[in-house]
Amino acid sequence: MWERQRTEVRQIAGAIAFETVMRYGDALARSPHAEKTMEATAERVATAVARAVAGERVAHAEEIVRSARSAALEAATGAAEDVAEKTAARLTAEAAAASLKAAREAVEEELKDAWEAFEESREGLRRSLGRFAREEAARVVAEIAAETVPPVVEVRVAGAPGPVRLGGHAHAVLPDVLLALGAGCHVLLVGPAGTGKSMMAQQAAEAFGQGFHALSLGPTTPMSKIFGYYDAHGHYHATPFRRAFEDGGLMLLDELDSGHPGLLAELNQALSLRSCAFADGMVTAHPDFRLVATANTYGTGGDRQYVGRQALDAATLDRFTIIDVPVDEDLEELIALAHAPARPDDTRRVIAEVRRLRATAAEKRLPVMFSPRAAIDAAKLLQAGASVEQAVRWRVVRGMSAAHRSALGLAEDEE
Repeated sequence: MWERQRTEVRQIAGAIAFETVMRYGDALARSPHAEKTMEATAERVATAVARAVAGERVAHAEEIVRSARSAALEAATGAAEDVAEKTAARLTAEAAAASLKAAREAVEEELKDAWEAFEESREGLRRSLGRFAREEAARVVAEIAAETVPPVVEVRVAGAPGPVRLGGHAHAVLPDVLLALGAGCHVLLVGPAGTGKSMMAQQAAEAFGQGFHALSLGPTTPMSKIFGYYDAHGHYHATPFRRAFEDGGLMLLDELDSGHPGLLAELNQALSLRSCAFADGMVTAHPDFRLVATANTYGTGGDRQYVGRQALDAATLDRFTIIDVPVDEDLEELIALAHAPARPDDTRRVIAEVRRLRATAAEKRLPVMFSPRAAIDAAKLLQAGASVEQAVRWRVVRGMSAAHRSALGLAEDEE
C-alpha cells in the first residue's frame, strides 16, 4: 500500500515538473546548454516537488490513521467491556482471549476503513496539493533560470528611436562602448585577456543592426589582409575591412598592440579622414562604418604578462577613444554557471578558487594569469564529468613553477 502511495507521489511530481518546465521553456531555451539545462531543471524540479508532495501526503495519511486509531481504540474498549460484563461471574483465560480477539478485529476493521478513506481522498489530495506543488516547482525553476539564462540588457544608442535590447550576457562597460561608437568614435578596448572585449564588439554590431567583421593582428600580418590585393589574373580580392569600410559595418581589429607598426601607420589615414587607399583605389568610408580595436596594454610595449606586445605610435593611439575593460566578476559567474547547469555548487567552488588566485597574483605582482576564461573552461570540464580538483589542475593552475605555486599557496599534491 505504501509503495502505491510513493508511486503516486512520483507521478504527481513528474507531471507538475514537466508542466512547469514547459511553461519556462522559452526562457530556458536561451541557455547555452538548453537541452542539458532543461533535463537538469526537470530532474531538480521533480525531486523538489516529490519531496514536498510526499511530506504533505504523509501528514495527510498520519492524520487519517490517528483518527482511525482513536475510533478503533474506542471500539476495542467497548468490545472488551462487553465481554467483561458477560463473564463478570467467572473471568477465564478463554474469556480474556476472546476480548483481545474482538479488540484486534475491531482495530483491523477500523484501519481498513481508514485506508479506504485515504484511497478515496486521492483526487482531492491531488487537487489540494496542486497549487503548493506548482509554487514549489516555479520557485526551483526561477532559481535555475537566474543561474543559467542570460539577462536582457537595455541600452540607449545614439540615433536610435528607443532603447536597444540585447539578449545574452553583457559586460558592465557595454553601454559605454555603445555610447562612444554612437558618437562616431573609434574605440580601443584595453583590458586583461578573457574579459570579453571581442564579444563586446560583436554585441555592439548587434545593437547597431550591422554586419560584423573581424581580423586578428600580429607582427607578420601583411598589408593585403587589410587593403586587399590583385592576384596573378588581375582580379582584386577584397577584405573584411574593405567591406565594413565601404558598405557599412562594424570592424573588429583584435590584438591591436600585437600588430606591426607599419601596418597600423597605414590605417591612420582611414581612421582620421575616413578615406582609405585600397589596392584598387581610394574609397570613402560609409557613414555607418564603425571600428573597435582590442588590446591588453595601453600601447606601451610588452610587460611581465604580455611579453610580445608592440609599443603603439602616439598618432595611432590618438585616433581612438580608450575604454578600460576590467574583469567583470558577475559576468564571469553567470557565464561559468551557464556552461555547467548540472554542477552549480562545484562551479562556484572553482570560481572562488580562481578569484583567490587572481587576487593573490595581483597582490604579489606575479607574472601569472587567472582570466575569466579559466573559470569558464573549468566549468565546461565540470559539466563533462571532471572533478573540481581535475578542473582546477587542468585549466587553472596548469604549468606553474614551484616558486609560483608556493607564492600562491598551492599545495604540492595539486600538481
